Amino acid sequence: MQGVRTIGTKTDQTGDVSSVCYVADQCGPGSLFVAIPGRAFDGHDFIGQAIKCGARFIVHQKDIDVTDGIMAVKVSDSRRALGIIAKNFFQDPSSRLTLIGITGTSGKTTVSYLLESILTAAGLRCGVLGTVNYRYNGKVLPAPNTTPESYEMQKILSDMANAGVTHVIAEVSSHALDLNRVDDCDFDLGIFTNLSPEHLDYHKDMEDYFRAKKRLFTELLPRSRKGVPAKGVINADDPWGQRLLNDISLPVLAYGLDHPAGVRITREEITLSGIRAEIDLAGKRMKIASALIGRFNLSNILAAAAAASVLGVEPSAIEAGIKNLTCVPGRLEKVDSSSGIHVFVDYAHKPDALKQVLQNLSKLKQKRILTVFGCGGNRDRAKRPLMGKTATDFSDLTIVTSDNPRKEDPLAIIGEIEAGIDQEKIRKVSAEHPMFADDAHTYTVIAGRKAAIEAAIRMAKPQDIVLIAGKGHEDYQILGTQKIPFDDRMVAAQVLRLRFPEHPEDMLPIFSLADVLAATCGRLIAGSRDSMMGGVSTDSRKIKKGNLFIALTGENFDGHTFVQKALEDGAAGVLVADVRKINLERVGAEAGVIEVDDTLRALGDLAQAYRRRFSMPVVGLTGSSGKTTTKEMLSCILTQEKMVLKTEGNLNNLIGLPQTIFRMTGHHEIVVLEMGTNTRGEIQRLTQIAAPDIGLITNVGPAHLEGFGSVDVVGEEKGDLFLNMNPSGIAVVNLDDEAVCRAAKRWSGRRVTFSMMAGADVSVNDIRKNGFRGTSFNLLIDGRAQKVDMKIAGIHNVYNAMAAAATALACGISTESIRRGLTMFAAVGGRMEIIKLQNGAYLINDAYNANPASVREALLTLKDLKNSHSAFVFLGDMLELGPSAPEMHRRIGMLLATIGVTAVFLQGDFAHVTAAGAREGGLSDEQVLYLSDDEEAVVNLKRQLRRGDWILIKGSRRMKMDRLVAKICQDVGVEKAESNAVAL
Repeated sequence: MQGVRTIGTKTDQTGDVSSVCYVADQCGPGSLFVAIPGRAFDGHDFIGQAIKCGARFIVHQKDIDVTDGIMAVKVSDSRRALGIIAKNFFQDPSSRLTLIGITGTSGKTTVSYLLESILTAAGLRCGVLGTVNYRYNGKVLPAPNTTPESYEMQKILSDMANAGVTHVIAEVSSHALDLNRVDDCDFDLGIFTNLSPEHLDYHKDMEDYFRAKKRLFTELLPRSRKGVPAKGVINADDPWGQRLLNDISLPVLAYGLDHPAGVRITREEITLSGIRAEIDLAGKRMKIASALIGRFNLSNILAAAAAASVLGVEPSAIEAGIKNLTCVPGRLEKVDSSSGIHVFVDYAHKPDALKQVLQNLSKLKQKRILTVFGCGGNRDRAKRPLMGKTATDFSDLTIVTSDNPRKEDPLAIIGEIEAGIDQEKIRKVSAEHPMFADDAHTYTVIAGRKAAIEAAIRMAKPQDIVLIAGKGHEDYQILGTQKIPFDDRMVAAQVLRLRFPEHPEDMLPIFSLADVLAATCGRLIAGSRDSMMGGVSTDSRKIKKGNLFIALTGENFDGHTFVQKALEDGAAGVLVADVRKINLERVGAEAGVIEVDDTLRALGDLAQAYRRRFSMPVVGLTGSSGKTTTKEMLSCILTQEKMVLKTEGNLNNLIGLPQTIFRMTGHHEIVVLEMGTNTRGEIQRLTQIAAPDIGLITNVGPAHLEGFGSVDVVGEEKGDLFLNMNPSGIAVVNLDDEAVCRAAKRWSGRRVTFSMMAGADVSVNDIRKNGFRGTSFNLLIDGRAQKVDMKIAGIHNVYNAMAAAATALACGISTESIRRGLTMFAAVGGRMEIIKLQNGAYLINDAYNANPASVREALLTLKDLKNSHSAFVFLGDMLELGPSAPEMHRRIGMLLATIGVTAVFLQGDFAHVTAAGAREGGLSDEQVLYLSDDEEAVVNLKRQLRRGDWILIKGSRRMKMDRLVAKICQDVGVEKAESNAVAL
């Protein structure tokens, strides 16, 4: 009883307490029962029951009569006494732990999960007390309250300390602070996230609510005996946080996205895939990547990072902990599906929280937002109309439903929600046939929560967002006084599975042997025509059970050698060019074997057959340079409105293009296929396989001349795209490229044109070069201007932007989406990527590949960027140029001299030719160096390199110039500041 303020005692005052209880039926022989008056029940009414159960000691605040043999202690506040007694009984467990309290209206749970992940990454043993559960050392306990009653608080802290836990993170609710549940805990650190209206059915008003939260910082933390450098971490973006900062005298660390603070953001990128940002953590810079979604979660990340920093956690552990946390249960938790529909379940059950989630999703949405929500029964009624207004303001379609109606009539609750909906602006639609409207947001009422979720997901299309709000992690629905099992996440996942039966990507497409025979004109050697196969593989090392293995033959390999291994690894069928090369006796009885004349052609035929299963538009694009960048620009534009499948990496040839086609599903709305070639006839074949509806040739130049012989033949090869594409399709024509225009003459169908000159469907004017920050220009579409600020530099990228915009226009994309997509675009790695070095110089990584046109554009861009500074060029050979190679390299050497390089380092068989051209152009022998030793070259570079200087590294892929990028970055160091990497 030490520390308990007593008023008086009755009878015997000695004896050993076996347990402490405040619930009568939990008492046993020798228990101490604390009678607490509550809102629904009064513990004093259960003293008799406690004594019958064996209680010998009674702590009370009301007058009572007790029998002989019972020790009764009267106190002024029995609830307060319970905390002190429990602390004494469990030997003050918080003194043996590092205890962090998190309070605020929103974000407590997410911050607790983030901080737990960070502390775990730092090698510390964590316990957590919060809304979702109580957990430590792999043990998970249900959480009846966000913050336990004082007795349970002390007990679980004791259990954690005894189990070796070192750090405990506790969500501290306003109820807990107002009811003194945590008054006897010794906190090391308090975190304040924000404050918005909630629990106003309990608190008198916002001032009373704030007063309760403030107690952590004005009463509990000042009493702390712990020695951390700061006692508080406070959100400077929140008005109540600002007030708290002004009201308290504790040492604190503030964080903020938009207000000056010790912990802040210097760069941020937020998408539906997650968050990437750079943090200034009280002077320390770090890069973070998180799977969490939304800017409010970036604020939560700052809170957790700030707290970890105060606790002495190293930045590397903070970065790792943030990255390791993939989701927080019920907090904008994504329900996985390959359907292309973004389904999120969130705990937002108050107006500000719902508004925050919807505002963030609105910034990220690709199409429409459908929201399903309701309001809890027997809780704050004032928030109901506010939530109705918020949901319908931000959602294209809102379905109002039930959410723990408890003892209230669900329809009565829904009626109060509807009172906040502007009926003049928001159109109510039938529950039997809910629909969207082009000119207004709509809403409907479906009282059954399961039916409401089903309706939303069945209406949604790929790239729509479905938000199911209110219950989050809860796995029940409260009807009356009964808890009925119900989990929004499970219901949503079930509906998605029913609507979109899933197949793993490596098990697509699905073919029968009969399908394969029909597509390839093959001969069935073994197996049943009705046998089914899922997935096509040309690599025996990646075989999955049920795949069709196609035995390709190349210069240095023969896939027939690996047929037996593929079958042993589970292939359901094999496609071969010579059945004599395999042992049929070792083929299983169930396996299918098909023989064709040419397995590479059969692969294309199979892809062509699969392509015909879909009616979605396909874009085919090719060109001598810029096609990959243009493809990525176009895809960035298209994703503003559609679910896009695109070529990944360098899968643009006769083997790679079919692999992309095999990834097509009904969820996609458009496909973008890049087509590469180095041999005559390849574009024709790729076009036959892909059957594009829209074709783009970016340009024609001297590339792969070893295979083509002349630029004219290159033009003919590229022109085969227009000649062989769908006759009802659209050709996208570069009017500034004579070879493309000649190719377009072979096309008699519709066309969309682009040019630097007026008169084309897409053109530009007012081009402004912004240095390494990019390029600005007016994009003119049908004469109407759209201001575009691109993050990439170079006139060649303005051409790429025009090409992407014209192709998007052909796809029916709006001009606003075209502008937004180009603004959002960041260039592909290794293609004119700028890296800022620690000494203030800039390195342009353009090591991906090289031909005369791309080298010329890179050098001209370097000239624009370097201004009066020195420029150093590391240049590898341009390969596959055939007899034209010497002259092409000599011209590049001449160009090197005209742009004013300080020194050039040359590598390859044609280095001497490039050097001769450079000297002919005016460079001295001292400026022209041969790259024979990477270490020596970098040492030479470092001697001359100064702040503001520029380095360009470029060469054909086989020259492996990217090794020099890595070497220079390692030896010179990469700048960690906000602009450490920029893409041109």
